[in-house]
Amino acid sequence: MPEAIILKYHLTKDLWRIFFEARYSCHRWLKLFYLGGVACIIVGSLGFGGFYESRVVAALLLVTGFLGVLSKPILVVKSVRKASHNPFFGKELTVTVAPEEISVRSGHAEYSQPWNIFVGYRRLDPGFLLYHDQSSFFFIPLSAMTTGHVERMLRILEAAEVPRW
Repeated sequence: MPEAIILKYHLTKDLWRIFFEARYSCHRWLKLFYLGGVACIIVGSLGFGGFYESRVVAALLLVTGFLGVLSKPILVVKSVRKASHNPFFGKELTVTVAPEEISVRSGHAEYSQPWNIFVGYRRLDPGFLLYHDQSSFFFIPLSAMTTGHVERMLRILEAAEVPRW
């Protein structure tokens, strides 16, 4: 069984933003919103260029298009704002990844969760996202880990039977 990993990192606003951007990059529906938004902007622009007569339809298409194109950045901003209410926001964390559980400590605040709580994980460029459900996750940045830590983390997740998404 792999031994425990002890990591320390500062839970900054920028780190939250990076992980939310990575998380939302995995969603196909946001990619479809973006492509639909681009199409609406093109068709709306054609309306203002005289391709068809209705300026109202052209304006509505442009607004819809910009909402589609900006849906991911809007979600990231909203998610970071919501995360700012997390008790660990802006604090330095000590995270212990053990074969039985993951525990997080910052100052006098601490919590731990067994691996069977997690429904899946993703390893993306910024690090590991450990999902409690489809919409909530805990993350560990790769910048806080060595190559050996990453390999041990993968062995712990595999031994705990946390599925890779």
